[in-house]
Amino acid sequence: MNKPQLYGLPPLVVTYNELLRILQPITMGYSWGEQTIRDLWLLGAVIPNRNPMAPTKRIVFPGKLAEWLADVLEKKGQPLDVGARAYTDLLKKSV
Repeated sequence: MNKPQLYGLPPLVVTYNELLRILQPITMGYSWGEQTIRDLWLLGAVIPNRNPMAPTKRIVFPGKLAEWLADVLEKKGQPLDVGARAYTDLLKKSV
């Protein structure tokens, strides 16, 4: 499967729990996918927040997300449009 090329898509700014809630159902039964959601989130920079009680948000880069999704979807035999829906859902949660 070819890795999708994502140009011009905005980066996502989400908490780990927001990322987990959307990506975990996609990874069910694929342990590598389940175990690397946090790694995907940690790749991005922390977004400064004035409220110390607010959950930490990080940038999730569309290219890295696309590579991760392509691997997970290929291993699970799911179509790439599942990944597009995940990106759209994350974009709604972003910032």
